[in-house]
Amino acid sequence: MKRLLFFSLLLSLSLNSQEVQQVEVVKNDNQISDLFEELGQNELKLDLIDILSVPALDITYERIKDPYSSFGASLYLNAGDNDSAPRNWTDKLSLTPFYRFYFFNKKDYGGAGFFAEIFTKFSYGRHDVEYYNFSVNSGSDYIRIEEENFFDIAPGASIGQKWINKKGWTFEISAGVGRFLLNKDENDSSTGQEIFSNRPEALIRGGFSIGRRF
Repeated sequence: MKRLLFFSLLLSLSLNSQEVQQVEVVKNDNQISDLFEELGQNELKLDLIDILSVPALDITYERIKDPYSSFGASLYLNAGDNDSAPRNWTDKLSLTPFYRFYFFNKKDYGGAGFFAEIFTKFSYGRHDVEYYNFSVNSGSDYIRIEEENFFDIAPGASIGQKWINKKGWTFEISAGVGRFLLNKDENDSSTGQEIFSNRPEALIRGGFSIGRRF
C-alpha cells in the first residue's frame, strides 16, 4: 500500500512538471525576429506637441533596419504666423535625417525600447537681425532691426523611449540637443557696424509622437 502511494506521488509530480514545462515561455532571438517581421519595417509618426503649440506639422518616417537599429528623417512644416510668435526667430521648414540605435530587453519586439540617435538638422526660416551702427567721429549710434531669411545646419544627439503594441501602434518620447554651425555675429570695424543674430546657438530636439508600424 505504501509503495502504491509512493508511486502515485511520483507520477503526480512528474505530470505537474511536464505541464509547467509546456506553458513556460522563453523569448529568444528567433521569437524577437519573428515578431519584428510580423509588425513590419516601416513607420510613420506625428509629433503631437508641434500640432498643439505652434501649430506645425512634424512628420517622421523611420525605416527599421533590424531589431537593433534604424534610420529615417523628420520633415517640419510651420503653419503658424510669424507675427504672433513669442520669439524673434521661426523655423519655417526643416529636414532632419537621423540614425538610431535600440537597446531593448526581452519584453520588447525589436525596433522599440530605449534608444539613442545622432541627427543633422537642415533648417530654413526667418529671424530678427540687429544692425548696430556707431560712428567714432560723430559719437552717434543707432540700432536697426530687420527680419531676414536664414539657413542653418545643426548636428546633435538624442535619447528616448518607444513603446509598440502587437497591432503596430507606437508611442514615443525623446529629447536631445544640437548646435547650429552657421549662426554667427559679425563685426566690421571699417564701417563701424556690428550685426547680431537673435537666433540661439543651440537647438532642442524632442517631443511626443504617435505612429504606426507597417
